[in-house]
Amino acid sequence: KGKSTMGGSKRKMEESFAEEGAAEGPTTDKEEYEALCNLVNAISQPMANRKLAKKVYKLIKKASKNKGQLRQGLTDVQKAIRKKEQGLVVLAGNVTPIDVYSHFPAMCEDKDYPYCFTPSREHLGLAAGHKRPSVVMMIRPSEDYQELYDEVKESMGTLVIDTDFKTKCEIDE
Repeated sequence: KGKSTMGGSKRKMEESFAEEGAAEGPTTDKEEYEALCNLVNAISQPMANRKLAKKVYKLIKKASKNKGQLRQGLTDVQKAIRKKEQGLVVLAGNVTPIDVYSHFPAMCEDKDYPYCFTPSREHLGLAAGHKRPSVVMMIRPSEDYQELYDEVKESMGTLVIDTDFKTKCEIDE
C-alpha cells in the first residue's frame, strides 16, 4: 500500500515538472540560474558558472546519444571511478540529504578526476534526455565531441572552491 502511494507522488512530481515546460531541456537563463544557485547545498563547490553549465549540458546531450559514453547515478559513477575509467564528473547541487554523495568531491580529488557542480539535478537529467532527475554523471571522452570535452575539462580545471558562500554562484558575463 505504501509503495504505490510513493510511486504515485513521484509520478505526479515528474508530470508537474514536465508541465512546467522544462522537458525540452535545461535552461541557463540568467535569472533562473541565479535562483537555482541560491537553492544549492553547502558542499556544492566548485560550482559551474552559467557559461560552463551551458557547455556541460551540451556535452551531456552529445554523450547521451552514444551508448556507453555517459555514466549516470551514484553506483554506476563510483564503479567507473574504481575501474579508473576516464571522464568528467558532474554533480547536482540541490541534492538532499547531502550524505548520499558527500564523499564524491574527495573521491574525485584523490583520483584526479575533474569535477564540478551544476545547480539543478532536474537539469542534469534533462540534459541526458530524460525527465528523471540525476544526482551525478560521468561524461567519458569520445571522438564525436572531443573538442567540447577538452574545452569543458580545461574550464573545470580552472574553477576554484570559493570559501565565501555568498559569492558561490557568481555569474560571469
